[in-house]
Amino acid sequence: MTPAARFTSFLWLLAPLSACAFLIWMAAARVHRIDYVTNLVETGTVIDPASPTGYAGGLRKLIVPEHNNDSYQWIAQTQQMLAGGEWRLRHVNYDNAPAGRTVLTPSPFRWWLGLVAGLDRVVSGYSRGLAVEHAALHAGPALHLLLLAGVVAFVAWRFGPWPATLASAAVAILFPFAGSFLAGQPDDNALVLSCALASVLPLLAGIKVRAKEPVAATARWFTAAGVAGGLGLWVDVARALPILAGIFLGALLAAAAARWRARQGESLPPLPWRHWAVAGALACLIAHLLEYYPGYWGGWPGRNVHPLYGLAWLGAGEVMARLTAWIQLGEAPWRRRALSALVLALLAIAAVPTVLVLKGQHDFFSADLGAGRLSDLPGSPVAPNSWAWLSHDGFTLAATATVLPLLLVPAGAWMLFRRGSDVTSRAMSAVALGPVLLALGFACVQLRSWTILDAGLVGLLVALAAATPNSANARWSMALGVLAVLVPGVWLLATRAQAAGSNTLGEGEVVALVERDLAYWLARQAAPDRAIVLAPPNLATSLYFHGGQRTVGTPYGENKEGFFGSVRIAAASSADEAQAVAHARQLNYIVVPSWDNFLDDYARLGSEQADHTLMASLHRWLPPRWLQPVPYTLPAISGFEGQSVAIFRVVDVQDNAAALSHLAEYFVEMGMVDQAVAVAETLERSFPADFGATVARAQVSAAAGDARSWQRALQEIDAALNRGDTDLLPWDRQVSLAIVLVQAKRIDAARTVVKRCLAEVDAPRLRLLTTVSLHRLLVMSRGFHLEIADPNLQALARQLLPAELRDQ
Repeated sequence: MTPAARFTSFLWLLAPLSACAFLIWMAAARVHRIDYVTNLVETGTVIDPASPTGYAGGLRKLIVPEHNNDSYQWIAQTQQMLAGGEWRLRHVNYDNAPAGRTVLTPSPFRWWLGLVAGLDRVVSGYSRGLAVEHAALHAGPALHLLLLAGVVAFVAWRFGPWPATLASAAVAILFPFAGSFLAGQPDDNALVLSCALASVLPLLAGIKVRAKEPVAATARWFTAAGVAGGLGLWVDVARALPILAGIFLGALLAAAAARWRARQGESLPPLPWRHWAVAGALACLIAHLLEYYPGYWGGWPGRNVHPLYGLAWLGAGEVMARLTAWIQLGEAPWRRRALSALVLALLAIAAVPTVLVLKGQHDFFSADLGAGRLSDLPGSPVAPNSWAWLSHDGFTLAATATVLPLLLVPAGAWMLFRRGSDVTSRAMSAVALGPVLLALGFACVQLRSWTILDAGLVGLLVALAAATPNSANARWSMALGVLAVLVPGVWLLATRAQAAGSNTLGEGEVVALVERDLAYWLARQAAPDRAIVLAPPNLATSLYFHGGQRTVGTPYGENKEGFFGSVRIAAASSADEAQAVAHARQLNYIVVPSWDNFLDDYARLGSEQADHTLMASLHRWLPPRWLQPVPYTLPAISGFEGQSVAIFRVVDVQDNAAALSHLAEYFVEMGMVDQAVAVAETLERSFPADFGATVARAQVSAAAGDARSWQRALQEIDAALNRGDTDLLPWDRQVSLAIVLVQAKRIDAARTVVKRCLAEVDAPRLRLLTTVSLHRLLVMSRGFHLEIADPNLQALARQLLPAELRDQ
């Protein structure tokens, strides 16, 4: 071969190399965006190699795009797995607090993320925890590049350069398939899609050699496909099932096509579906043993891999073998011996849906967190089903890029029924069409299934390309058709990658920054063993991920017990009932954000009278006496104006005067003067002789600029001081008294109170103070040349302040 001819023979590699460059460019743009958003606000986090997360106090810094709750969990679980030296994770305590919950999510994706973190650690020198957070940026793109390289190499080996060229383009830019491998959003769906492709392509390779080579050669490829399908079930049963069930459908189509061609004088020996089924069943069994033995052996099947799925697969293989033999060769399956095997096989298949129904797992396909989201890209459509999405949005760029590749389906049908197609091309098209058709049915009712459909389309494209006549006209026609189908996807992906360079924050990014700040604030306020928080599920994930808080309710299907516990607290119809449940949960805080009203959904789920629940009381600013509002000011971020968050700390039951006093001071610090005045009037009317109430009234009068009320409150305070009533005040109320005395220019009296406060201070008392009260205490102590004697308490007092107040 001449050098020129040798060079020409490698020109097809330009397509895979270009696809690889496109993936790297997209990943780099998204990593740059994530770094920009993550570091936009100074966090003050301190790197600690001994911490499981890599940051002191168990904090995390990374802003995960699109508030991907699955990604939050994968990162946290992988860090815990590596920190504990485990290779399987069976329990977490960040939700369903205080008991935590069992982990049934499979290990393969944690292993992948841990592997990438290990490689990252070798290069960067980061600690294990920090390496996992950094690896989250690269795990998805790295898997995408490996999948691209594997598909190109395999297809070029078994089908030739031309199909490999088209397959490289499809793997890189088919939408929404390509939106499942994004930087900074590690997700096991990427592994599911990889296994789905690996379940189809070896079958096509086996069919291609079946007419020319011994059955053993085909059996090896079918065995490999079965093992890949079993790995897919290990990662996620519900998402892998459409491909496997579609292969069943494709087998029947292939048998029908082979019988039709046999009448034309061209035959294809029966395909070894039993080998495929046995390999898949054994893979299921081994995966279950690796994942769950011995602790969970014998548990019921669900979305986790289980031997019962392998038994059903064996049954399906037997049914496929007998039905395809009947369709293709006319071997009747109802003979006595064959009929007995067929009945047993059908019973094995029926065992799975029977058990799922008996165990009440009616949400088998709908329990996925992201089932209603098309892809992980920013602004991706979210809808209950495809019809709702398309009828609401119309044919946008995303819709066009998603739906247009379906033109491969009629092309596959044409190849299946075209007179000139040989039996091998028909069989490959049929087997590839089966998963596509079944996945299309799932995609109609669940947006996320479009990614599985795309994996099937890649297999169909390979089958069509392998069957394309070896002529320039035919290949150019097919290339132009595939290019037209994929152009909207390229445009969409490139546009989103370019948008990553904008300095304008999206709504989700703003919410993420705010929730991270709130998580850090709660981490400072909480005791060293961390707070237990009730919050809406999405916010709860931010609190445990960024702040290390333990939460009750999260959006994960495994946390049903925490979900019901959250419903019981939010929907409690009496203060005593709510307190009892909160006490059992060792609850420390209830967080009610204005941008997420899911706590109200909890209340509606648990009570037919939502106006008489705990949440209704909190919205009316009538918290029970075991809850104390804690002032917190949201960070000033453009795009989040008008939002607020109410935080309630669980405390010992207060008397009415103390509860109203704290509420009045809360309103003062939050700038809600009218509400503060209303509470102060109630205090003066109902508790005129209470010293703590008088101090609160003085603070309200100062904030409202009411000189008459201010003077009246000061006279009562002076009288109380003369009587020596200061000792009767709780410690935090004494700090409030000192603040009022300074405002009233009673400097000597204020110094005496501050000195007493500093002498009696301890860590729990410091944490009881609001941010403003603590800051003023430290300012007063400096002004009076006093200080906290214990250096550790001095450091804690500064730590509890936000950075801007700490610097002052």
